[in-house]
Amino acid sequence: MSRNLLCIVVLVTIAGCTTKPVEVADTTPLHPTAVIERQVINNGIKGFFPSESTDRHYVRTDMRRDESIFKGTGTFSGYLIGTRTETKISRIDRDLQWTLNPDKGEYTECPLRGCVEPSQHPSAKQGDAKPPEAQHESGCTMSIARTNFTVKATGQKKSINGFDTDEYQIAWIVTLRDKAARNTTSTLDMDIWTTPMTQSMRETLSMEESYARALSGAVADTNKPQILPSEATKLISAYLANSLSASARNAFLDAGKQMEKIKGYPISTHLAWNMEGNACAAKDAKPTEGSTSRSSPPDSSGGLVSGLVGMFAKKKTDEAVKESEGEPLLSFTLEVKSIRIEPLHDSIFTVPKDYRLISRQ
Repeated sequence: MSRNLLCIVVLVTIAGCTTKPVEVADTTPLHPTAVIERQVINNGIKGFFPSESTDRHYVRTDMRRDESIFKGTGTFSGYLIGTRTETKISRIDRDLQWTLNPDKGEYTECPLRGCVEPSQHPSAKQGDAKPPEAQHESGCTMSIARTNFTVKATGQKKSINGFDTDEYQIAWIVTLRDKAARNTTSTLDMDIWTTPMTQSMRETLSMEESYARALSGAVADTNKPQILPSEATKLISAYLANSLSASARNAFLDAGKQMEKIKGYPISTHLAWNMEGNACAAKDAKPTEGSTSRSSPPDSSGGLVSGLVGMFAKKKTDEAVKESEGEPLLSFTLEVKSIRIEPLHDSIFTVPKDYRLISRQ
């Protein structure tokens, strides 16, 4: 074999070894799909399980795909949770829900209303780990004595993720009082950047609303979204679970008509929440004037997460109760990255053929 012929054979062989597999074209039909992307940064109540999550939602009137990347950002939550990816596909038309594990190429199949999670496999989603509750005197509850809610349009403008936004600042002060006339003041400061609602955004949100209506019959007014993020609402409500009655908690979280002063759709929302005072203070608690009320860790008698809480408090890590007076009880940021309608293949709402079924309920 001549030297030139040998070189040709070698080159052809190398080229053959490095050729990438041919990707199979997606031939499933294209249909308009609502696509919403957002990011949440949550420092947790008193630093309990701080986290970040990035969510992408694909929605049609009878099907939905939710992709999430969730990671713990503190020393212990980073170790315990790490970074998790999960995809859920909900099909109203088939009364099925699939949960995909992209890292392992596996999936589970359940009824549309969801799977029954085994108790030994706690979910890594934010909000699933029980947050701390306020330390309070046993049997003592607080009522709302007075509220003050102000909204200010600052006139400041900036571009966020391609959206032209205007700034609003909110100060929400609620005075809580117990039967012994002791007071605690809740202060919620919010910095909100909104963008004018476009036709494309209305169509996107309308598709999401249509899905919600088909799923539960509930009609959500997505053209006037909830200003206080639902994730933050859950954390605050859980913290006050044993301190306020259910009706008082609902009133506490309802800002009323003042929200109508905020024009446009929230693109970036940052909140800082504090509580100061001694209403329903535990007998062994000694709050000082101007100091932030302290929270007691959850009961450490059950589960892996609860067991870790005791370790957090003992070692006084960055996820234990923070002693800095200037630290908010809760700091929370939500940012919308994208909201649009785009044509997508039907395959996005099905399980990939190479995934392995590991559980069916």
